[in-house]
Amino acid sequence: MIRHYNASKLARSSFFRQLIQYVDQEGSVTLRQIKEVFPDQAKLNRQLEAFIEAGYIERRNRRYQLAFTYLTSLEGIALDSEVFVESDSSLLAALEELHFLVELVNETNQAIIQEEVDFLREELTLSSYFYKVREQLPLSPEQEELFHLLGDVNYQYAMKYLTTFLLKFSRKERVIQKRPDIFVGALLLLGYIKKIDEQAYQLTMELDRENLVFRPPSDREKQTRD
Repeated sequence: MIRHYNASKLARSSFFRQLIQYVDQEGSVTLRQIKEVFPDQAKLNRQLEAFIEAGYIERRNRRYQLAFTYLTSLEGIALDSEVFVESDSSLLAALEELHFLVELVNETNQAIIQEEVDFLREELTLSSYFYKVREQLPLSPEQEELFHLLGDVNYQYAMKYLTTFLLKFSRKERVIQKRPDIFVGALLLLGYIKKIDEQAYQLTMELDRENLVFRPPSDREKQTRD
């Protein structure tokens, strides 16, 4: 079985997912076979041509077969790389543990938020949240909680208020916030701050005051790449 990560918009359809599993199982198939297996698929020929043009499928001697290659090494892999992995591959577990250091910047101030982001983008981070919302991808249960707070918020708008609040901790250890605020709530949910009394908050992130870099402390063992 094929595992497909960071699929392009073209490859996110259920037809594509079912098609590559079918072709992978059979090795190569004819157009007639494809039509027999997917009799109700609209614009099938047009979709096949699109898959061929994108390099997912190839047609040779009137038969269709997979044109992409399976992941054989983590060497050179980048966050959001589109990869195909066989479900019994020894690389699958390593891929699921792979993390990347990501910097989130904003147009308002010099503050930077650094996060360790998992390749699958299932963990709760701002980077993965904004990526999935922008790409209209399914959110993990934890990310759904953040969506209930922020919704489809503009990245720069959110970063302005998130970093403005975080910068208060560069001047004081304890920050007061009297009114309910969705961005403070988001930082709480992320674990980047903690509540120490009814209206006071404390930073849980590591702060490089000279460079205004905020980074969550990590207690997980993971393979991380810059």
